[in-house]
Amino acid sequence: MVVFRYVKLWVLLYVLTWGCGSSSRDGEFTLTVTMAKVEPQSKIFLFYKDVSDNLRMDSAIYVNGRFTLKGVTPLPQRALMRLSRGNQGAPVFFEDAVYFTDDAIFLFLEEGEIKVSVHDVLRGAKLEGTPLNKDFQVYTDSVRFYRDWLDGYRERFGKAYRERNNESLDSLSKENAVMRAKKVKAERRYFDTHLGSIVALDWLARTYNIAREKSKIVPLFEKLEEQVKSSLPGQKYKALLDSVPSVELGNMAPDFVVENSKGERITLSSYRGKYVLLDFWASWCGPCRAENVNVLKVYDRFKEKGFTVVGYSLDFSRKSWLNAVEKDSLPWEQLSGLGDTEIDVSKLYGVSAVPSNFLIDPVGKIIAIDLRGEELVKKLEQLFSN
Repeated sequence: MVVFRYVKLWVLLYVLTWGCGSSSRDGEFTLTVTMAKVEPQSKIFLFYKDVSDNLRMDSAIYVNGRFTLKGVTPLPQRALMRLSRGNQGAPVFFEDAVYFTDDAIFLFLEEGEIKVSVHDVLRGAKLEGTPLNKDFQVYTDSVRFYRDWLDGYRERFGKAYRERNNESLDSLSKENAVMRAKKVKAERRYFDTHLGSIVALDWLARTYNIAREKSKIVPLFEKLEEQVKSSLPGQKYKALLDSVPSVELGNMAPDFVVENSKGERITLSSYRGKYVLLDFWASWCGPCRAENVNVLKVYDRFKEKGFTVVGYSLDFSRKSWLNAVEKDSLPWEQLSGLGDTEIDVSKLYGVSAVPSNFLIDPVGKIIAIDLRGEELVKKLEQLFSN
């Protein structure tokens, strides 16, 4: 499976401190990063949202054993801080920087004196000074084991990949699943013991896919203390929960209108009466192209029995998309978000990685998700054997 990120720079919830009327008066903060020694000309860079909801980057230079940065945040919010050593210049922003460099951490911006104590790299820094950062430090400590484990895992995975050692790759994949499950378990334990914290809401919003996991999210949101749910970020998240349709099993597949490869406007509901495989893919996705071979066999086998496929491309290039359609000899309807459309269907269906698909029955209900290979064949055999 190939993971992709939508064209966006940041996914943040603005957050308030506890209690009604606790929003910052003017949002002024002072961030002090104490560090014993660092190369001359080094800077810290802080990425956060401004009052217009745009990504902002501020920086501070190293003076007398510390970096000091003053600014204004419209509301308390989760932010990314990165260290650029010497004359490296401004770092590129990416949300997963904390997992790929020792010189990046998350913290919470809020009114007041935010203090960060650092040894020689930002990793392992101690957050103090404001309530949210003290609380976030508890969360960070609870999942520190996962980031520590990732160091050796990436090295072992890289070695196995270079050597094309499939047995090791399979073992490492299973190990990764176990460690990710342990991380989620630790995070859930944090959530259950911090129901009065905005940090818990932030974790909930970042962890779950509303479209695909709405039935899991709603009861967790309801567990949060009223002061969190009634805060501005709580209200915003609740509004999002209410507005995003669920694409979980048993629910009706959300309808949409988008252009096909010929520029014609197509609706999903126009396929009512057939079993439809709504297939999300892209020309640049190797696993997608490999799965196209299997889907084509399935299509040819069941197309006369009331089955069809609707492809939805996540390509950025129309030429690459259509070339892949031709090369893979895909005869079914091909849609994309490249044309004149008011909706991103991949977001509507909560698709964060490809290949991904939804099997929809003749009345428009979702009856299976992410079936591939033999699983897809067996499901269709079951449906058409009756």
